[in-house]
Amino acid sequence: MEIISKFKTVGFALALGTFMFACDQNTGTGTNDEAVETVEGDLDEAHMEARRTYDDFDAWVTTNSERAETVTADEFREMRTEYNRRESELERESANWDEATRREWEETKNEWNDFENKVQERLGNIEDVDVDVDANVERENN
Repeated sequence: MEIISKFKTVGFALALGTFMFACDQNTGTGTNDEAVETVEGDLDEAHMEARRTYDDFDAWVTTNSERAETVTADEFREMRTEYNRRESELERESANWDEATRREWEETKNEWNDFENKVQERLGNIEDVDVDVDANVERENN
């Protein structure tokens, strides 16, 4: 009987020790902290990638805006096409930006508008020749 009592005491002490270890606040936080850091790191990385994309676009706009006095009509059409493509990509991403980046985005768009106005003032109204091949084929088939 004494042996059974000792086994029960040792078993109870082990169970209590295991329970206390499992309930310790420091036991499970390592994994949780790592998960939080991973999520925060992914968000920071996504934010940094979006910021790099915007900064590249801003540099592109600034560089091309400086050419307002020398750009040809063909170059301007190519630039405007590229600008519209990049602007639409960034416009989709802009919902996730902070306020400072959004303000800079508006300034970049204003800089481009000033560039367009200067070029059109110098060269006249330059319209893109946008041929819709599908519409032409459809008209010919009718």
